[in-house]
Amino acid sequence: MEHHEAADGALDARLAFRLPRPVADAWRAAAQGAGQSLSDWLRAQVAVDGVVVTTGKPTPARAVPLRRGTVPTDPVLVRGIAQAGNNLNQIARHLNAGGKVSDAQLLVLLMEIEHRLAEVVAMGGSQEE
Repeated sequence: MEHHEAADGALDARLAFRLPRPVADAWRAAAQGAGQSLSDWLRAQVAVDGVVVTTGKPTPARAVPLRRGTVPTDPVLVRGIAQAGNNLNQIARHLNAGGKVSDAQLLVLLMEIEHRLAEVVAMGGSQEE
């Protein structure tokens, strides 16, 4: 197989695609094992007419962070935060539509949202409302 190192700027097209996580993990591990960047390793796997174009860059010094799995969350906590966010969005919608609210009224509304968020966080979402 013929290898060509790309000149600066020669690699100007980009492709993106989805694949199963185990396959992506295996590809990352194979590239790291070969001492290549993932991009160069993939280019080598799909050589066209026996020609491989690479950047010659080694494996990045830092590992590419893998996405974490699902983080367990407390539904009561999430619901409380969502409700506060919904209230804040309603206030913003009203004001953006030209609605009138005095500074004092707005301050009271925002303080109520802040107080509710503090309650939700303090209880850790562990108690039903």
